[in-house]
Amino acid sequence: MKLKKIFFIIFVGIYTNIQAQGLKVTHMEGTYDLDGDGLKEFASIETSNLRSRDISVVRYYEIEQNGYQKMLWELQSPNGQIGNFVDVELGDLDGDGVPELITIANLSSNDQIELLQPVLFYYKWDGQSFSENPGSMINLSGGRDFIRANNFVLFDKDGDMNQEVAISLGSPLREIIILDININEEWMLSQTLKPNGMSSGIGALYVSSIDWNRDGFEEIAILSPEGELLRVQPFYNLNSNLIPGQSETIEIPGLGNIISNRILTFDWNKDNISDIVLPFMNGDLISITLFNDFMDIDKLPIDGGPLSDIRVADFNQDSFDDLLLISGDMNVLTLAYGSQSGINQPLDYFTLEDGGSSSSQVFTALPITTQGIYTGSIIASGWDGLISTTFVTNLGFGPEPEKPDIIAINKTPEETIETFPDIIEEEIILPEIPKPLETMGQPLPDGILPKHVLTVNQSFAYTIPENEDRKFYSFRWLSPPPKGMFFHYDSQSIRWIPNDEQLGAYKIAYNIQRKIGEDIYPTTMDADSMLTYKVVPDLEGVDERLWIYVNDPPMIMTEPLETEFVAGDTFTYKPIISDRNIDAKIDYRLENKPEGMYLTDSGTIIWRTDSTHIDVYDVRFIASDGFDRSAQNFTLFARAGIKIISQAPNEGQVDEEYNYKVDIWRPDLEHILTFSLDYAPNGMKIDKSGLITWNPAPDQIDNQSFKVRVNHGIAVDTQSVSIFVNHPPIIRSSPLKMNVINLGEEYRFQPEIIDPNKDDNLIFTALEMPDGMRMDPYTGMIVWEPTRNNIDFSNLKIEISDGRVNSFIDSRFFVNAPINIVSIPPIQATVGIDYEYNVMTSDMNQGALLSYDEIIALDQIENFRVYSIQISDDVYIENIDRYIADWNNSESVYLTDSKSEDSLSLAVSRLNLKKYVNNVFWENDRLNIIVESVDDRTIAIKDILWEFFQGNKGRPHELLQEG
Repeated sequence: MKLKKIFFIIFVGIYTNIQAQGLKVTHMEGTYDLDGDGLKEFASIETSNLRSRDISVVRYYEIEQNGYQKMLWELQSPNGQIGNFVDVELGDLDGDGVPELITIANLSSNDQIELLQPVLFYYKWDGQSFSENPGSMINLSGGRDFIRANNFVLFDKDGDMNQEVAISLGSPLREIIILDININEEWMLSQTLKPNGMSSGIGALYVSSIDWNRDGFEEIAILSPEGELLRVQPFYNLNSNLIPGQSETIEIPGLGNIISNRILTFDWNKDNISDIVLPFMNGDLISITLFNDFMDIDKLPIDGGPLSDIRVADFNQDSFDDLLLISGDMNVLTLAYGSQSGINQPLDYFTLEDGGSSSSQVFTALPITTQGIYTGSIIASGWDGLISTTFVTNLGFGPEPEKPDIIAINKTPEETIETFPDIIEEEIILPEIPKPLETMGQPLPDGILPKHVLTVNQSFAYTIPENEDRKFYSFRWLSPPPKGMFFHYDSQSIRWIPNDEQLGAYKIAYNIQRKIGEDIYPTTMDADSMLTYKVVPDLEGVDERLWIYVNDPPMIMTEPLETEFVAGDTFTYKPIISDRNIDAKIDYRLENKPEGMYLTDSGTIIWRTDSTHIDVYDVRFIASDGFDRSAQNFTLFARAGIKIISQAPNEGQVDEEYNYKVDIWRPDLEHILTFSLDYAPNGMKIDKSGLITWNPAPDQIDNQSFKVRVNHGIAVDTQSVSIFVNHPPIIRSSPLKMNVINLGEEYRFQPEIIDPNKDDNLIFTALEMPDGMRMDPYTGMIVWEPTRNNIDFSNLKIEISDGRVNSFIDSRFFVNAPINIVSIPPIQATVGIDYEYNVMTSDMNQGALLSYDEIIALDQIENFRVYSIQISDDVYIENIDRYIADWNNSESVYLTDSKSEDSLSLAVSRLNLKKYVNNVFWENDRLNIIVESVDDRTIAIKDILWEFFQGNKGRPHELLQEG
């Protein structure tokens, strides 16, 4: 067990406006010396709750030589807005070397507390303070509600020495937007990052930056703590292009809430690679290290207890970074010192206690540095539940690092003379100098109408009313006046020039003495008994009181972004009003507006347009706080819209082209139509005319969807289409084209047919089927036991349907009956005489199958003759395929006149040979011709060969016929 050293530092609280308004300092940023006067400056975020309203303030202080904090600049939430400032940073947005103050606030109206909208501001430094008006501001919600900014970071995206802003937005967007300023010094969108796998989640989204490879282009890391899981998505910067890297999820038991505005970047383990260090409120410190495609997530071996703040600096001046951990709950400051192996033990613990009666706990601290070197002091801010106390204290440089041993040198003791040898040093006590009491502005009480209303820097002179009978004699304040107010005796007037820190109502009370006469009293002197007279004025005193109100005129900070829209849309604009008076009540009204436009109680302008509002309209919006008002004029342009009137086909088929021509209705022909697809399946295209073409691939079946967008100027219409891509049934196995079954046998066959569409059901329908054959309509199972009536040929045709496309199975069956011997052989034979037996058979089959390479079916075999022809001419053999193709491709071949007659031929005229020739094919080096007799008529083989070899064009060579 290690002994923990506790040092108690006693300090005198330095009270500022923070104490007067009950604001708690939640974050400090610094330190700086922007005005170059040698005095340190810092920025702070201070929050409180006043009359059920959240108050959030950004302030910029300068620490005077006596330790007091002087407020140089202040930014309050716009009047009527409830919310908080997320963070404040100083950076260089335009690269001119002059810093800007950047902050972002989540704001909402009084009547819609839950509808947050993030607004980003930046203010320019003018040499003495930051500007009164923002250089630019932008509402990041895009008009959507429930959007919250979680944190932001300044980084150099493009290596041009000016900084961009990366902001993390919460649900439902859950994205990182990167903003830069353009040549007009206005915010512009640079890039939007959507992390993989973080589009939804229970934890908020945060962003950090780091230049891990020191190439001048900083990378982005997106973080999302979700319970005990930490999700991290890096985006690597390749020449100003942020490319997503491999995301990683790690489980960390007991993970708490992250301190989003204190994410650090430094090399904590001294491996020459900068790390991102995430502080969590439960005390965990998690580091993230990027290296090429590798990302390492580790937990620091430091326990500082529950954390409220964390700082990094070289506190003990040993050239290694140290960590200062602040625990507001425990009121303990922990110093973890760095070494050559990184930050580790030992730890030093400190407790800061107020020397006064209050008991404040320090929640945030800021080391004072000069050019990055720690000076030995810190700025700390404590909170006792009611009052925030900010002070400067000397924390020291911690334990000195070990030094090398040197040989001791004897020194001659120095002789000193005590300045006050008779006074013990401990008895010298300097009195505490109290700070003068200041009168602060307050909200104007109900029912009080101020006699004078002033603006900041307005000269005020109130002359005491004169009275002829009563002459002014003297003036006395009954209560301290505000700072800078005084009574001018020569002009008998109260004079004051209020500054921007003196907003609010002031009750001025004073006493005036007027002389109404004189009383004369005789007096004597003992020395010479001379009689003298003393004149004593007779005075009348009057106590007078009056209210003075220092008003900050309301200022309209925003402008409508989308003043050009399509008639029929709803125009919505929520102006953000800045009024630094905390008790200001803003009244909104429209002095000039189109018919139908109205204002809500929260000051939102709403106008629901229709197709008749195509025109240009001038609008004048007024915001008044009862004392001053601000006006804004803008012009609205309501344009004609467009409409997609066509309906897309909702079905397609694999390997068949899908076409859809988008038809548009538009009253305005001025602008050019542009077509695009927001999302679509791979391979789908749309041309300039709006024709969509697509050839679905086999892996794109079932439900597919696309969204077509049509732009016509600012008019836009979209159409979302869902397509069902069908795949025809696939026949993997089916009955043969020709099936032979013996009479008396059973035929059973199960076709194998699949449909790639997962929800399709196949239906089997028999269009043609032999008698007695059965088929299952759902599975396609075929069962048949042929009878005598089924002898010879039968046909089977099955339709397979998935409800959209039909496929077919065509098959033939030959039922063969066995040959029976019907003759009776003689049972006697004579010696010397030949035995003869004429065998007689019976065959019930009228048809036959010829067993060539391709099975040939003959229905009535007695009507057919088969010729096998041997060709001896090589030329004809080489061209036999051409002759067969010409024959098969001819619809008819007519017999021409021949000089010779065949004895088997009939006297015919104009006979179509194709009618009598059943088949012609080449097999086993022979030409095979099957001739059929039709109506007892036939054709001689010689005539067939004459026409086959185109004898009318030249006499063919001799052929050898076998039949």
